[in-house]
Amino acid sequence: MDTRDVGAFAVLNFSLAKGDDGQPIQRTASCGTFVEVERAFAVARARAWQEVSERRSQSVDSVLDIQVLDTEWGYDVRADSLVVSRYWVHDRTPSCLTS
Repeated sequence: MDTRDVGAFAVLNFSLAKGDDGQPIQRTASCGTFVEVERAFAVARARAWQEVSERRSQSVDSVLDIQVLDTEWGYDVRADSLVVSRYWVHDRTPSCLTS
């Protein structure tokens, strides 16, 4: 199930972009919320690979190596050694520890 308002797991995209002054800024965008964590990770992975494909076809700047790295919380897109985008799976309703 993929909706914008219902679901426990949100996929967020954090990315670097150039600001009006040419300096890097961070942008955040929602890629949807999901009931099942497996679906959230699948969407995050698909979005990361889609971005890699787009970056490779555009030959952005003089980047030599663009890749996806899986992390504990989602997927990072790296251009050479710089993380340029992160697809992060966020639990919107984390469990509460009780004593």
